[in-house]
Amino acid sequence: MTVKVLVTAIGQQIVAEAKQIENKETNEIVGYWLSQPRLIQYTQGEDGNLGVNFGAYCFVSDEAEFSIRADHVVAILEPRADVVEAWTGLVYPEAPEAPEDTTEATEEVPTPEVVTEDEAAATVAG
Repeated sequence: MTVKVLVTAIGQQIVAEAKQIENKETNEIVGYWLSQPRLIQYTQGEDGNLGVNFGAYCFVSDEAEFSIRADHVVAILEPRADVVEAWTGLVYPEAPEAPEDTTEATEEVPTPEVVTEDEAAATVAG
């Protein structure tokens, strides 16, 4: 799957790993399989800079993968590299590396700051 921006018929902009779903008999695209979809939300700071944030596609479901009908999608775009990087960091966070030899380690490894989607997890300067 490839990370794409999908624009829906109702104006939603979704960043997700996307894969086409085709009718085997007609080879017609009937939908898209989305993995880790996030709605794009825009904010503008007092300094005029535009921020891009990601929110859950559906707050009442824990599903991370689902299909969307092809006739509901009006455009599929390539996201900017910084958007892909921010989205990837949000949905596939890297685990902090553990010290190699834990028996002699005297320093605590700091806990990384966890930011939830509700707290505007991924902000991309525009």
